[in-house]
Amino acid sequence: MLRGARFAPHNRVMGRSIHPARGFTMVELMIVVAVIGILSSIAIPGYQRITARGRRSELQAIMSKFRLYFKNLHDGQGTFSTPQTLNPSAVSAINPSSAVAPGTASAWVTNANGWTDLPFPPEGPIRMRYWYTMGAAAADGLVHDVTLQACGSFPGFGPNSMTCANGMNGNYLYTEVLHGSGTYDVVEVPEF
Repeated sequence: MLRGARFAPHNRVMGRSIHPARGFTMVELMIVVAVIGILSSIAIPGYQRITARGRRSELQAIMSKFRLYFKNLHDGQGTFSTPQTLNPSAVSAINPSSAVAPGTASAWVTNANGWTDLPFPPEGPIRMRYWYTMGAAAADGLVHDVTLQACGSFPGFGPNSMTCANGMNGNYLYTEVLHGSGTYDVVEVPEF
């Protein structure tokens, strides 16, 4: 039996029936977009929490330096208020400068008011803003309390609507009152 020309091997491609190319339907694309949306709604808050913890670790490292500095100062001189620090009830300069918004990396200013004697200033980009307030002089004329504070801006914590100091706004405020006895009280807003 003879085969026709259309079944010849060299013409076989031409003899195939043409099927339209199959693509994704709109429903399939919507399902993929929904799955991506669900995964990102789970992942983004987790990423923001990890970022906030990283920035808070900066706070813990720097505050431990301040605590050590002031504790050594009080143990050595019997008061927090010395010629190297500030007078009773005085407030230090915000460091790094409050002109740079909290959350933005900035360098530590070593010659800022109240910070000139700090033997081990923080290094690298500092994202939070720090300052301290000397307590009032006690009956013995010495200062036995100092308030250390920090203002930050963490992603995922909401807008920077909390006034920290001197018109500087953030969404996180850390306050620590260090006592001459070595104990301290901490208040965080919002709590971690």
